[in-house]
Amino acid sequence: MNTGNLASLVAALSFLLPFALGKRLRIVDSRSRRGWLSAAGGIAIAYVFVDLLPQMNRMQEIFSAASSGLSIPFPEYRVYTSALAGFVLFYALENMASFSRPGRREKGEEKCSPACWVHILGFALYSALMGYLLHEESKENSIPLLLYSLAMFFHFWIVDHSLRREHGGFYDRFGRWMLASGVLAGWVLGSFGFFSELLVPTLMGFIGGGVVINSIKEELPEKGEGHVFPFILGAFGYALFLLLMD
Repeated sequence: MNTGNLASLVAALSFLLPFALGKRLRIVDSRSRRGWLSAAGGIAIAYVFVDLLPQMNRMQEIFSAASSGLSIPFPEYRVYTSALAGFVLFYALENMASFSRPGRREKGEEKCSPACWVHILGFALYSALMGYLLHEESKENSIPLLLYSLAMFFHFWIVDHSLRREHGGFYDRFGRWMLASGVLAGWVLGSFGFFSELLVPTLMGFIGGGVVINSIKEELPEKGEGHVFPFILGAFGYALFLLLMD
């Protein structure tokens, strides 16, 4: 195993930690946990705006050059429309899951409705794409990969919290392992080296849209439970860290 694959494997293992550890990552009580989750949301959003969006701009240039001469509609907007598709898809998944909420989340519930299955499988695919793209991130030096891994660790912590809240006992017993397996499955697929200058930019855009909505929706809860100061501290603190490491 070469150095790049080893580094990406370590990063993949850090991605699945929030799912594997589950409830053990909960911080003391619900109030302090909400603050930590708000800070984690700020970190993920800072990563998107300070690091991922500039990457998407570079990937759009790569896609436009690679698609020159091909019959692809609107190639100059491919990465950005992919980001929109990711945002809309996860909005649709969340909206669909909301229809089955009333009376469903009993403590220890292990049943999963069709909407629940689609919701969890959608996030398993999301996790797999993250694992797949780790090989692309590992082509850079270790610092960008470390920063990416740190941001996505916090992001997946938010995802784990959200899905456990939505699907209760079923998620805790089965769903979280589906997401953890998705990360490893994506990493294994990526290890075969199938990357193209058309596929990678498209997937990076899709992932960017997913990260934005999945982080933001936790900061706009139904009962106003978001903590503004930890979110701001996480966002600007991590943004400053990214800028200093650039």
